[in-house]
Amino acid sequence: MNASIRRLALAAGILFGFASPLVLAAGFTYHGNLSDGGAPAEGRYDLRVSLYADEHAVAPLGDAVTLYGVDVHEGRFSTEIAFAAAPPQDGWIGVAVRKAGGGDFVELGGRSEIAAADACWSTTGNAGLAAGSFIGTLDDKPLIMRVNNQFGAGIKTYNNPAVSIPVSFEVGQATASAARAVAFNRGLADAVDSFAGGYSAQVDAGHDRSFVWGGTNRVDRLHSTAADQFDVWADGGVIINSSALHFPTGDDLVVYPRGNGDADADVTLVSRNGNYGRMYISDTSANLNISATNGVHISNPVSIEDSLKVDGAASKSTAGAWQANSDGRIKQDIAPIDDALDTLAKVHPVTFRYTDAYRAMHPEVADQRYYNVIAQQFAEVFPDAVTKSGEYLPGATKGADNEILQVDTYPAQIVTIAAVQELAQKNAALEATVQRLMARIAKLEAKGK
Repeated sequence: MNASIRRLALAAGILFGFASPLVLAAGFTYHGNLSDGGAPAEGRYDLRVSLYADEHAVAPLGDAVTLYGVDVHEGRFSTEIAFAAAPPQDGWIGVAVRKAGGGDFVELGGRSEIAAADACWSTTGNAGLAAGSFIGTLDDKPLIMRVNNQFGAGIKTYNNPAVSIPVSFEVGQATASAARAVAFNRGLADAVDSFAGGYSAQVDAGHDRSFVWGGTNRVDRLHSTAADQFDVWADGGVIINSSALHFPTGDDLVVYPRGNGDADADVTLVSRNGNYGRMYISDTSANLNISATNGVHISNPVSIEDSLKVDGAASKSTAGAWQANSDGRIKQDIAPIDDALDTLAKVHPVTFRYTDAYRAMHPEVADQRYYNVIAQQFAEVFPDAVTKSGEYLPGATKGADNEILQVDTYPAQIVTIAAVQELAQKNAALEATVQRLMARIAKLEAKGK
């Protein structure tokens, strides 16, 4: 059987209850680790503790103190001990141990120094402690803090000469497995200079200098995907520059104005070349304003669900149509529009009101008469101008047959231009015919005279 006494536990135990590191009392709390057969000891043990003037002194400074039936759990123990006289400031402690209840004591190799100069704070405060006093270990063993014998926090060290201060810090059920990593609650931080916190966050190995917070009870962990990341998953949303007003609740990201800036809430994106895009909500007009160095471009790279949608009316500060790329150099298979009048004759414009169920889905839609076409009828004339909206009929199951259709009436506008041109041509022909008939009538009238 052998035992090892941690330097931290011995030094801290000696000074708990002392007002000054220079005055050592005879009684103190003695902490240590004990192994039995190479494994952490478990059960009750008797300890015989002796004081020595130095590490190699033959005779003790007084009678040994025997501690009977000390509880040892997972190799750790803590017990009160009192000597007849106060231990010397630079003394040493030797320990012999046996199973509780009998048998011979076995002297343990090595002694533990009583080092007042490296003492920790006492329970009465740190006033008067010598310079360099600290709470911690003098070797590479972890510093573990427990409450009710439950793990609370720990500081571990790593043999990494390339990293200054190669230690990690973990709290609760978290694990920090790299130099200068920090992990809280259930976080797993496996990269240098990383932080993982919350319930489900993990910084994977190699993703140095990353911060991941997984604040939700996810089945799968929120992992980092590269170094130098800042990742947050929060079901309750993320609030920046928060004030007492949390509106609207339930949003994913809320940005408030700075406490010492203007009252507008601003977000600005800047490219490497200095180009910028800015979005802000005006505190005075309540308008959302968007601007950029070369204008605002909204693209639809995948499907209609990714395009810009406007609920209700849209307006511009000046009259004019929306611009669209229409350069002849980017077009092929160009053909004129024939029979435009016949095509328009097939279009059936209608007036209507939206159903109550649809307006319940879109409270911004007023209960009034609107002007448009029926998508199913419009598709018979302009099939490419009718698409699926990504919304479904109120109360209906989501399926292809229940997806709401939407129309692009722009083709009808272009055909209307062609139809007007056809009418103009027919009108010109009619005018020519009328002129000829008028001339003939004039001749006939002249002959009649």
